[in-house]
Amino acid sequence: MKLGPMLGFLAYTVRKGGLRTHWLTEVTELHGGETLDLPGSPRIIALPGHSEGSIAVFVPSVDAVFVGDGLTTRHVLTGVTGPAPAPFTDEPAEAIASLSALVETGATWVLPGHGAPFHGGVAAAVSAVETAARRP
Repeated sequence: MKLGPMLGFLAYTVRKGGLRTHWLTEVTELHGGETLDLPGSPRIIALPGHSEGSIAVFVPSVDAVFVGDGLTTRHVLTGVTGPAPAPFTDEPAEAIASLSALVETGATWVLPGHGAPFHGGVAAAVSAVETAARRP
């Protein structure tokens, strides 16, 4: 860990209300394989491993896959950039393996929950994450 990026992440969390509890009032369950009746016909892809119920959303009309915490392009604790496994993952091996489901989308844009959009294609992003996961 690097102190600067970690403190920056914590300060951002406080500024955005991360210490306040906001209770859900409505939940719509989504499962892998569903195509939603919404503009762009987003398709849900299950991404087990990071946390229970993790998903990605592929939107063919914009050639992008929203991966949430499935992977990161900026590690929140170290500041290191580039596609890598997300920290704070429940089942790291399962999370990495589940990323293979993203490759079939062929999306050009990978949009993570943490870090900059990745424009090198989903296959390159998944490959970079797998490589990073093998490093000690």
